[in-house]
Amino acid sequence: MSIGLYIQLTYVKDDNMVKKTVIAAVVIIIVIVVVAAGAYAAFGGKNNNSKDDSNKVTFLIQDGQGVYFWINGNGDTVQDAIENAFSGYPSGTLETDAYGGVSDLFGQSSSQDTAGNWTWWIQFTWKDNSWSCNTTGMDEINSKDVSYELILFGEGNMENPSATQAPAGTPTPSDAVVWDGSTSGTVFQIQSESGLYFKINGTGGATLLDTFQNACNKYKIPAEFGESALGPYLDGIFGMVSSQDSLGNWLYWGEYEHDSTGWVYSDNGMADLTSSGNSQYAVMFGDGSGFPTQ
Repeated sequence: MSIGLYIQLTYVKDDNMVKKTVIAAVVIIIVIVVVAAGAYAAFGGKNNNSKDDSNKVTFLIQDGQGVYFWINGNGDTVQDAIENAFSGYPSGTLETDAYGGVSDLFGQSSSQDTAGNWTWWIQFTWKDNSWSCNTTGMDEINSKDVSYELILFGEGNMENPSATQAPAGTPTPSDAVVWDGSTSGTVFQIQSESGLYFKINGTGGATLLDTFQNACNKYKIPAEFGESALGPYLDGIFGMVSSQDSLGNWLYWGEYEHDSTGWVYSDNGMADLTSSGNSQYAVMFGDGSGFPTQ
């Protein structure tokens, strides 16, 4: 919201009249500034995705399975900003190195396969309407100079970093929706097989599955839902659906309720639960052998 004011002061020979006119103008400006500040506060202040804070950076975090989420951070450099962004996550979630890189995030760190190919957390900056691979560390990039950064776990070109490209279909800033920490309705935790996890919240719907669908629509999470003889169900998220690995183990989106002891397997499933009775719920892709983080 912006308020403009145009004041024209007419010169009058009477010096006292000129002084009174100038004072009146100053008073009007002060009143309008106060009113504008009140309106700004009343409507919530900063927009979650706008560059109204020169030190704010919005990060797109994406693992090797294609699971991603957006998060905001503040700091003088991009490295300061990402450390600030993850300060609310459990200790050990993020580790940065002395070269301005991410050495470990959600338990995923640089590694080399049997063919000698390296996989690591690659950094990109959004500029000229595309993701451009960084050639310097995050500690050398001022936050005021960028708005969006992509931190992607994958295989890049170590000899020529600038030639590294983001995978086809990687989200762009127009898709950015950051969870604002709201606990209205149900808070859902979505966790990848890699260990990456994030939270969103949703409201409304006759069942918890409806609420989850509302949350996915709100935060632009690509989720698919199906219908069977037993009723509606969650089919997949981020294109990941039930499947068997090379060892014959089934991988699927396990569902978890939350009680006083922590996360427990859901015997019912979202289609048979209501949002009003579940303030927290989690879905985690894997073989069902573990439990969600936190």
